[in-house]
Amino acid sequence: MSDHALLSPSAAHRWLNCTPAPRLEATLPDNTSEYAEEGTLAHCVCEATAKKKFKKIKAAECTKTIKRLKKKELWDDEMLHTAEIYVDHLYERAMRFEHEPYIAFEVKVDISEYVPDSFGRCDCVMFGGDTLVITDYKHGKGVPVNVEKNPQLMLYGLGALKLYRPLFGDAIKKVELYVDQPRIDSYNGWTNWSLGVRASSPRRRKRSWAWASTRPEAGVNSAEQTGSAKPRQTSRFRRSMTSRIRVRCPSLMSLWRRPCPPLHCLRPKPWAKC
Repeated sequence: MSDHALLSPSAAHRWLNCTPAPRLEATLPDNTSEYAEEGTLAHCVCEATAKKKFKKIKAAECTKTIKRLKKKELWDDEMLHTAEIYVDHLYERAMRFEHEPYIAFEVKVDISEYVPDSFGRCDCVMFGGDTLVITDYKHGKGVPVNVEKNPQLMLYGLGALKLYRPLFGDAIKKVELYVDQPRIDSYNGWTNWSLGVRASSPRRRKRSWAWASTRPEAGVNSAEQTGSAKPRQTSRFRRSMTSRIRVRCPSLMSLWRRPCPPLHCLRPKPWAKC
């Protein structure tokens, strides 16, 4: 497997709404943006700080890791502050369990049962009592991410259930999903009772949100077909084409931005006169 899945959970909001986006984006140069590299660096800081807090590594190892990360070009001291906020939120949630929970960081989860050849990484996974808790750190300063019915987090939840159910069995009754955005003071959670139940058996899995919503769209991409796109959905391919049209033919921008009319609007009306 490569480091990045074609149908990654982090891009689920795009390929669920614009089916051909992954195949079209694969034709573009694989250029990583500065914001993505900054986010990766911030995640590394959060991982080291959290592992130190929960005694997964020694303080000396954490200090050594932070010193190495500080040499990166995109380093910002703000990352230490946001990492502390993130760890405080994790610690507060862990303290709500009756007993010390199981906790792991940067957990790779397999989602290929629902989305072909797909996988992702959960920033933090906790389990205690009957609750599986997944927290996703976001370093961006844009719009707050809505955690309720968030496809990325729900796919992470399904992947984590597949990974941990052989260990914890039917003890998992519900899944809590959290998105932490310290830079905009946003920390939101959502409890999903059905996610844990529906993934407990093959029959129930086929009635789940993942089978109903993700498999049809993912199947199109796995078969290398073009699929269909809903108007006004953003993707890297669309942004690339928009910039090219803006430079080479500005007069077409109004047509490019105009959504496609429904098919029934294109059919001639029976009462229309020739």
